[in-house]
Amino acid sequence: MNDRVRPTARRDRGSATVFALTLCVVFMSGAFIWLSRTVDQSMHDGTQATAVAFQAARAGAQQIDVRAARQGRVVVDPAGAVRAARAAAARLLAGAGDLGTVTAVRIDGATVTVTVSVSTGGIARSGTASATATMGFDRAGG
Repeated sequence: MNDRVRPTARRDRGSATVFALTLCVVFMSGAFIWLSRTVDQSMHDGTQATAVAFQAARAGAQQIDVRAARQGRVVVDPAGAVRAARAAAARLLAGAGDLGTVTAVRIDGATVTVTVSVSTGGIARSGTASATATMGFDRAGG
């Protein structure tokens, strides 16, 4: 009885090792692809949140209080700035196909700071940006 087992064991030797190594390589490749896709999506969400926050802050900073401007002061209209920032963020997020919200709009005189949260992969990433309102022409362009 012992003689029958030995020839069979010699014939199958090594096949389980090859199968296990192949299975490990397949799982490791899948894990690497999943990880690289997740990291790429996370980086995209963070960059997109910052870009949308900047454009929303810029739109908010363009809402200057007309009465103060007539007196020569640059002051942002708070209600108009919040509306403009939220509308700009919603338009940009919808255009990119991303899910996100404006989590905060802070106005300090002529500066508008907007925080946006973007989530496409289930994990929310936030970006914050500021824009300052100025009156007059930009002389940097020539």
